[in-house]
This record gives sequence, structure tokens and C-alpha cells, in this order.
Amino acid sequence: MSLSKLSQTCFSRHQAKTFIRFYSSDFKSILGPPAVANPYADNGRNRFSTPVIRINHGDVFASIRVPINETPEAIAFKPAVEELPKVETIRLEESSKIEAEKVMSSPSPAPASTPSAIDELNSLKDSIGKLEEAAASKSSSSSSSGDDNSVNSTNSDEAEARRKRMERNTRIGGYVLLGGSIVGFISFCFYYGRAQRDEAGNVVVDEFSGSFLAPFYRIANSFKLWRDYVVEPAREQLLPDPLPAPYLQPKYTIVIELKNILVHPEWTYKTGYRFLKRPALDYFLDVIGYPNFEVVIYSSESMMTAAPVVDSFDPKQRIMYKLFRDCTKYMNGHHVKDLSKLNRDLSKVIYIDFDAKSGQLHPENMLRVPEWRGNMDDTSLVDLAELLKTIHLSDAEDVRPMLQYYSQYDDPAKEFRRRAVYLSQQEELKKQQPDESSMLKRYSGRLFGFRRHASA
Repeated sequence: MSLSKLSQTCFSRHQAKTFIRFYSSDFKSILGPPAVANPYADNGRNRFSTPVIRINHGDVFASIRVPINETPEAIAFKPAVEELPKVETIRLEESSKIEAEKVMSSPSPAPASTPSAIDELNSLKDSIGKLEEAAASKSSSSSSSGDDNSVNSTNSDEAEARRKRMERNTRIGGYVLLGGSIVGFISFCFYYGRAQRDEAGNVVVDEFSGSFLAPFYRIANSFKLWRDYVVEPAREQLLPDPLPAPYLQPKYTIVIELKNILVHPEWTYKTGYRFLKRPALDYFLDVIGYPNFEVVIYSSESMMTAAPVVDSFDPKQRIMYKLFRDCTKYMNGHHVKDLSKLNRDLSKVIYIDFDAKSGQLHPENMLRVPEWRGNMDDTSLVDLAELLKTIHLSDAEDVRPMLQYYSQYDDPAKEFRRRAVYLSQQEELKKQQPDESSMLKRYSGRLFGFRRHASA
């Protein structure tokens, strides 16, 4: 025997011994039983494991791995296997053939105690069961995906139907609401816009009678009256007619604001809400009061607040008329005084206020003075009284040019005082200078041979 054949024989015997030891169930380690289970003891771990059949050829023992699809036990499960995907079956057959060829080509190992065919068939059953479960899971997943798709499509159809139904109901509700609003508006106009009747039940003829749209015109006129009640003054004629003879009617009318001109509102923790009276107010009222001027309080304050204040600082009744917020015209968020409704000649009306917006309808009649903020050292009312006295003594037929002249200054009363002081100084200077004309008159001598006066 050659050396190469001898080495092959030894190697094959060594493999046979190893195979026998590996598959022998009687093999025991000198270190005791293994603490970790042998992974090869469970034949079900190998998905493509094939049963091993021992063949006895005289003195030589060999093991052949038979493909699982050719064993009698596998034939019984063939219908179930055929239902599985063909790809898995082809892989299983190919792997079985490869394993069988490897076993046939390998040297026959020595006889050993290997697992029985029943165990191999059990493992085969387990493998086939796993394949069936996998196929069933795939089919169930595909069916579940199909069910999900069908459920999704059903849900989308239901959602679309619900949306269309909601859209239809919304449209119908809008039509019903619009129709009901129109019918209600027409009924409202016909009910509240009907003609008035007298005590006998007869129809009172008005400017809208005889028109088919008379109810609508009456409703529109009612809204206009309501707007005028809020925006326009309370009445068309705010003051009564001038006093007839023999009563004395002052020539000029002074319209003056109450707040921050004559009094100043103040609130403190000690006294609460109160009004401060401006210094020299009594002197001011004595100068401009009746019969010198017709004094009218025209304030943007409410009557409940301002009327008691006026009565408190005017016990002598020097103020003839009092007009409050209800007599103002509401324009752009501001209470404006409408002097055209005073029933007086505007050429002889003097309006005193600090707010230009309050007199925007008649700026030529406005004498704008600084706002008083409660300074108790103020003496502006004295200067203002002297200015008004001068206007009264001038007996002018139209006071508007004088008012426009003084209104160009920030403080008309102070400017009037400055001019009055200047004029008084000029008068003093004239008195101190000698009069040359009087000296010439006293001279009675000869001038160029002639006497100055014939009497001389």
C-alpha cells in the first residue's frame, strides 16, 4: 500500500471515529455532563435536514442521507407540501440532493448509534409544519391586506357619502335660513310700518300714505329718527326767543364751557370726586352776568353731574341758560356744540372753550383760551373779564373779527392784558410831555411887526 493510500485510509478512519463519537449517545466527557445543551441534538433546528439511513455492506458500514421527498413518510405529506410556494420546495429538493451527494462521496463512517428514523420524521414534520405556518401567515397577511384595502375603500366611500350628505344639509339649511330671514323682515316691516290710527280707528294720513312701499319707508324713517336722537341735539331750538320789550335783552351772548374753564374735576382718597372752583370766578360772573351779557353754559357733561355744580357756584342766578350733553351734536366720537341751533344772531355770539373740536362747526365765533388744570394761583378770569367788558363797551355790530384776531394767540386774555398795559403806558408818557401848541397860544407879542392876536 502506498503512502498516499495509507494516509487516506488513516484520515478516513479518523473521520469515521469522529463521526461515531459525534453521533454516539454513549459518549461522555471526562469533565462531566455538559452544562450547555448540544445544539446538534435538536434535529428540528436544521430546516433542510434529511433522514440518515444506515446501510450494511458486509464489513463496511455507511450512512446515506435520503432526500425527504422520497421517504414513505414524506410521500404522505406531499399534498400539503405541494400547496406551499414552489420556490421553497425547489430549494428543499436541491439541498437534499446536495446533502446526499456529499454523503455518498464521503467515506463511510463506522457504525454508530445515531438518532432513529422516527426522530428524523418528527423533525421533518416540524419543518413542514413551520413551512405551513409561514405559508398560512403569508396568505393571512395578503388576505388581511386585502381586507384592509377593502375596509379602507369602504371607509372612504362612507366618508364621501357623509361629506355629500353634510353639504346637502348645509345648503338646505342656508336656503331655509335665508328664506326665513326675508319673510321675517317683510313681516316686521308690514307690522311696525303700518299707518298710525286715531282714537276712532281711522288711518292717519302721512307723507308715505298711498305708496306700496310705505311700510318700508316708515321703518327707514324710524331708524333715521332714532339716529338723530342719538347724534343730533335734543331739540331744534336750544334757546327760547329773545326777551321782548319792555324786558332787557342783552346785545351779546356768551356761550362758555363748564369743565376746565370755570371748574376742574378732581378725585382724591380723602375727598372723593369733587369740582374745584377757579379763582376769581365770582368776579368774572359779576362782570359778564346779566344784564351785561346773556350767559349760557354749554357743556359736554351730563345734566345729572353738571347741573348741581352750576347751581352751587351761581346762587345769584347770573347764568341765564344751561345746556348739557344732550344738546350737543355727536360727530366722530366727539361732542360738538352747534351754535346754529341757539336761536341767536351768530354775529353777536361769543363762544369760549379750550377744545378746538368742540367748536369746529363755527370756528369764527370761538375764543380759544388755555385749559385750566386746577392751579389756584391762576388769574386768567380777571383778564378775560376785562376783554369781554371791552367788547361790550365797543358796541360792535359783529364780534367775529375781534375774536379771530385774539384767537391767533395762545392766551388771548394775556395778550389783551399786555396790550392794555402798553396803551396805559403810552397815555402816561403823553401826560408827562409838554404841549407845544398851548405855549404858542399863550404867546401874544409882535412877530415881524404884527401882533399874533387881533384883540391884542
